Amino acid sequence: MPAPELRPTTALVRRLLEEQLPAPLRALATQPLALAAQGWDNAMFRLGPAHAVRLPVRQAAVVCLEHEQRWTAVVSAPLAALGIDAPVPVFPGRPGSGYPWPWLVARWIEGEAVALLPVARRDRLAADLARALTALHRPASAGAPRNPYRGVPLAERLRTVPAPWPATAAVLGRGTTRRLRDVVEDGLCAAPWSRPPVWLHGDPHPWNLVHRAGRLAGLIDFGDVCAGDPASDLAAAWLVLDGPQRAVFRAVVDGTGRYDDDVWRRAAAWATLYVTALASHSTSSGPFGPVLEHTVAQFVPRVP
Repeated sequence: MPAPELRPTTALVRRLLEEQLPAPLRALATQPLALAAQGWDNAMFRLGPAHAVRLPVRQAAVVCLEHEQRWTAVVSAPLAALGIDAPVPVFPGRPGSGYPWPWLVARWIEGEAVALLPVARRDRLAADLARALTALHRPASAGAPRNPYRGVPLAERLRTVPAPWPATAAVLGRGTTRRLRDVVEDGLCAAPWSRPPVWLHGDPHPWNLVHRAGRLAGLIDFGDVCAGDPASDLAAAWLVLDGPQRAVFRAVVDGTGRYDDDVWRRAAAWATLYVTALASHSTSSGPFGPVLEHTVAQFVPRVP
């Protein structure tokens, strides 16, 4: 992953909690605190049994945290009816104790990351994930954030961040990269999203999905929340699932009557763009290595 610009410590987080939590939440400052995860954009600390503290580790991630604070409760509201949790914000922190950016206390979602669940055991997740994403994909509110990296037309996304094909080829090989380019080109040829923008989670990869006993229990990290084309969210069908599971996922999504074949062509293209981002950061030996390997295999099956 890209190197963080800051590395928050438990001592720093403890000071921020002690200095800023209001009286009704002051007891949280004394609860056990430990680093739970270090992501691309944020460090996450578990606070007691029911809360998490998220702090940006890069300046570029600050706007994502601000969107998360503002919109998570709004966007995730339909998930409750499905029994799926979201990290609804509890307290918005401000810079302090030498830490220069806003931070957030949110609900902790109990369970295990889907990334740690073997793909062969994700069968029951397929329909759960399809229902969760289609529940989110409702017309967006006025003032919903726009994300130049998610939900925009593919051509616009590629103008903003050109696909790193040479770096991808250096990791995956020219033949595999050529196949991935074909998928992107097909997505560019598909008809664009012509309906009003819908709410998107923005980043539903396996590390941002939580399961309990193989059922989807939560969607976390709404930092990329935005409005736009649902195809970028539907890329999860390749990032998370295998072929038979993806067929179940698509059947549930198509059953809503809101999507056409073109959205799936664009979704496949978005999935390959995630691959190029992972490959260009040389993540094959890190936590995203299995995600990269799995997703590539969905487009370029391994020869036994």
